[in-house]
Amino acid sequence: MKIADWLEGHTVTGVTVERNASLEEAARALLGEPECRDIYVTDAEGRVVGHLGFRQLADVLLHRPTYSRRQLLERVAPGPVHEFMDQRFVSARLDEHVHDVLHKNMERWVEDIPVLDGDSRLAGIIRLVDLVRAAIEPSDQSFG
Repeated sequence: MKIADWLEGHTVTGVTVERNASLEEAARALLGEPECRDIYVTDAEGRVVGHLGFRQLADVLLHRPTYSRRQLLERVAPGPVHEFMDQRFVSARLDEHVHDVLHKNMERWVEDIPVLDGDSRLAGIIRLVDLVRAAIEPSDQSFG
């Protein structure tokens, strides 16, 4: 099954912020979407240029590991998001097979993979939990 087909039945939106957004803006955007654990940083044209995960954001903001999302806003470090983002991150394309995405997840211990369109804009998110659920639940939806 192609990723484009998978996304039609598994809509997961991602949190995006522009590269010059403050860390406080990024934290507030992430806190506004309780199911999201990642922020995808975009350029002025909306293309994904980087990734900032919850743990990475928490470490930058709190200067120590945290397990509470609400702690993120207690202390905010100065600087734009692009100074802290990871420019090298796992992503998938709409024309790839879901099976390939599963392997990307397993090889890198990534729980969520952003799906980018041909212009590198965020088209959706594939979550490992959804792939596992589809693998164990009886269905006519095969992704192998």
